[in-house]
Amino acid sequence: MNASDRLTVGHYMLRRWSIEDDVRNLERLGYRSISLASTKLAAYGPAPAVRLLRSSGLRVAHVGSYGRFGTEARTVRRGLDEVRRALGWLHALGGDVLVVISGGRDGAAWDDAARAYGDAYAALLPEATAAGVRLAIEVIHPLRQDLSFINTLGDAREIAARAGRRGGYVLDFWHSGWERGLLDHIRRDAARRIHAVQVSDYKRATMRTLDRALLGRGILPLQTMIRALEDGGYRGWYEIEIISDDVDRMGYERVLRHTRRAMTRLLGAGS
Repeated sequence: MNASDRLTVGHYMLRRWSIEDDVRNLERLGYRSISLASTKLAAYGPAPAVRLLRSSGLRVAHVGSYGRFGTEARTVRRGLDEVRRALGWLHALGGDVLVVISGGRDGAAWDDAARAYGDAYAALLPEATAAGVRLAIEVIHPLRQDLSFINTLGDAREIAARAGRRGGYVLDFWHSGWERGLLDHIRRDAARRIHAVQVSDYKRATMRTLDRALLGRGILPLQTMIRALEDGGYRGWYEIEIISDDVDRMGYERVLRHTRRAMTRLLGAGS
């Protein structure tokens, strides 16, 4: 695909729009793909969302996040059932990647929680493969221990490797762009382990995970990161996920136009 064809918009960043608004405006602005967030999908209803998206001109790239397995047998079963339902929706939409999140560890030792999550993830991989979907481990910044204890790329890489050759993870620029050894991880994993990329920039100072910078207005070496992905063999989607009060104030149309121009430049420089 051309660079512009590999852009998808994470619709959680469009927090004040409905799913109908998302679809109508992304089509009008010339975007070709959307990525769905579990919160919006649940509020609208998965079945109506499938009908809406299948009748649109947008391709669905990613759906997330599902799982939150916990460490007890009952919570693991609940997480497995949730992911299986989401696999069905994504398969119906012809999407590529389902994002799975660990949830908190609720006082359990990290290794015990990781074992429960890793076992659940590995058990789901054959079903995802049969549905034509890649299952991606989500890495979350350590500020949000309620959402995940998988806080570093090292955590995700370890669990993905244990699950076998189909194991992989999401590279989120905001959640992982601060890590030591980032570019080495990208180069090693771009072709096989990195299943999805979520793009934003990082402010010099913030205390909130939902306070992200527009591309080029933060401190991340975006061009270097994208060049490492492209040179390493990544050929998947770039999901725009700039979630911020700044985005709400600026207006989504203005932000989407700015972001497409910025990503087209970055992908052109990285190819």
